[in-house]
Amino acid sequence: MGKKLWVLVLALAYFATPALGASVEDFYRGKTIRIVVGFAPGGATDTNARLLQPVLSKYIPGNPRIVIETKPGGGSMLAANTVYNTEPTDGTVIASFASDLVLQQAFGAPGVRFDAAKYQWISGAFDTSAMCAVRTDAGVTGIEDIMGDRGKEVVVSSFGKGGLSHLTPVVFNATLGTKFKVVTGYQGGAAQRLAVKNNEVQGFCTTFETVKGPEAGMFEGPAACCRVLIIAGSEVEEHRFLKGVPAAEKLAEKLGKSKDDLAMLRAMNAPNRVSLPQAMAPGVPKERVDAIRQAFQKAYADPQLQAAAKKMNLDPKPKTGEEVSRIVQELLQTPGPVLARMKELIK
Repeated sequence: MGKKLWVLVLALAYFATPALGASVEDFYRGKTIRIVVGFAPGGATDTNARLLQPVLSKYIPGNPRIVIETKPGGGSMLAANTVYNTEPTDGTVIASFASDLVLQQAFGAPGVRFDAAKYQWISGAFDTSAMCAVRTDAGVTGIEDIMGDRGKEVVVSSFGKGGLSHLTPVVFNATLGTKFKVVTGYQGGAAQRLAVKNNEVQGFCTTFETVKGPEAGMFEGPAACCRVLIIAGSEVEEHRFLKGVPAAEKLAEKLGKSKDDLAMLRAMNAPNRVSLPQAMAPGVPKERVDAIRQAFQKAYADPQLQAAAKKMNLDPKPKTGEEVSRIVQELLQTPGPVLARMKELIK
């Protein structure tokens, strides 16, 4: 091959892949970043993405356009699988899906076609904990009233087996000896909580972020109907709704429960510590992932986003991508027998 032909080949190769040598700013200038949300519009995951949308671009080098694309299906499994396997890996696609899908992977659930350990985690919007609440007229004043052989049974509403609203009470039953009876089939959180308000059931389990924000009226004011019985984790945050409420892991230790019981409680709650996460596929270049991670942290602190969140009774407590990755890795390293026992609970 002649010298001129070699020069031509090298030039064509260079111009065919300009992004490889481009700076992060050069790459993103004029581009569009899609945040692929795994749920229909209006839910918590979509709402969080739309809080970020107006401010995120100004913190990304090159100031790309940000668009939200909803891709509901399989409890956000469709979005998680699609971004991991078939979307471009150049840094223009971000997945936003349910953090409990990591637990589904740990269980070996069918339909999981991603490895959460290889996803490049960008951020998590909230650090919260699972909790269960009961109606104040249910004849229950504390968690001890529904524990042990003489404990009172409490009927709680749930979306479906394996989700947060189902897994939380059944894990409390298995580890602490509570007597939650779970009724599944409610179509989402709003329907789950409406059943409690209408006294169809006596209680419900969700995240504390939901309780102290959008559903605070269930716990104080003229429409108050409920009290918190127990919260997951090892510590109880200072909040008026949590006075006298025990932390599940501390209670388990006090009761002399096994290491496996404690591991199960931690695994059950791990997804809540990184609620509403965002991630990029494994092949995205590291410098672009790092730039997006930094942009998300700055966006969550932006005064415009903070003001919008306050109007919605939301209080984001974002985790960094590195922190999300660490929690995901810890969850995936839960001992096999513990995961097997949890899997049996949701059959």
